[in-house]
Amino acid sequence: MSSEFTELALNQHGGTAGGPVLLRLADRLLHLIGTYVPDASTRRAVALRNYVAEWRSMLQIEQSSAGLSTVADQIAQDCERLLEKVHLDRADREAELLDLMRVLREVVNTLRGDARKFEAEIQRSTTAMDSMVQIQDIRELKRQLAREVQAMKQTLAKREEADAQQCAVLTAKVETLQQTLKTVRSEAATDALTGLPNRRAFDVTLREWIARAARTSVPFTVAMVDLDDLKTINEQHGHQIGDRVLVAATQVLGTCLEEGDLAARWGGEEFALLLNTGSTAEARSRLTAALGRISPSYEYEVAGEHRFVTFSFSGGVTAWADGDTPDTVVRRADKALATAKRLGKHRIEVRSRSFLRALVS
Repeated sequence: MSSEFTELALNQHGGTAGGPVLLRLADRLLHLIGTYVPDASTRRAVALRNYVAEWRSMLQIEQSSAGLSTVADQIAQDCERLLEKVHLDRADREAELLDLMRVLREVVNTLRGDARKFEAEIQRSTTAMDSMVQIQDIRELKRQLAREVQAMKQTLAKREEADAQQCAVLTAKVETLQQTLKTVRSEAATDALTGLPNRRAFDVTLREWIARAARTSVPFTVAMVDLDDLKTINEQHGHQIGDRVLVAATQVLGTCLEEGDLAARWGGEEFALLLNTGSTAEARSRLTAALGRISPSYEYEVAGEHRFVTFSFSGGVTAWADGDTPDTVVRRADKALATAKRLGKHRIEVRSRSFLRALVS
């Protein structure tokens, strides 16, 4: 589990009636929702993250039972409104977020109900104690006071037991949802055919690499690779063989990767690579070596007949330079790839970011 969950500093028998374990679980759920909300660039995701930050802050600062009930009411209403919006136009990958919202609603409703019930019990005891002022008999006063103190202790004990049981049930739901979210997140970032990260995952990683390079001034290289004439292979051999060629190309490209490097399927017959070297010469050499590892032909069988297919790829390499954005560095690698195609394919070309090119990148 993430260590970023805010631990609310509440005493087990203190002045707040919110239920420390349930408050921590609510905060934990809010953290998960803020972490896993999809499409961080969309207005709705930004708005939801703002709601989450506001909710967490409200839960942390509220100290009174009545106040906590009001806060829980507001969060429940906000959840209902957001759920209605998500229902209207949510994509498939938002379903898991919807499940988290449902569990959060359960926790908030529990907090809301427990706070009201606990407040009523305390109010009853307070009223009973106020009436004791009229009792003149000291022994009777002590007996009634002892009964009320015992009743309050029992109320606290029942409250803690109920909190623990409810928290155990809801925590189990959260654990299951979080594991599901991790699986879905991984699948959403993986190309089903090749098993490589997909373009979305590549885009995220490229932004991270650029941010790191901007901090450290340590460059890296980007390579765009495209299978030569895959359309012809599909037409002559069928798409099933074309898919097998893509898988074979994936294995070949893997031989030029070192620890920390990344190869992703950009789309169609195109791949994108991030290499932990600032040398375009080294990157070109590694990709050229991979080209040399492609077998002259690959054999397959159809209806007892042996057939053969050949393939190759072309690539373009460029190095990150200070001031580059994801768009400029990929576009430069694409231009190098276009040059390789124009010069006859089955080759790797390099394009550097010269001063004049920087002006028009």
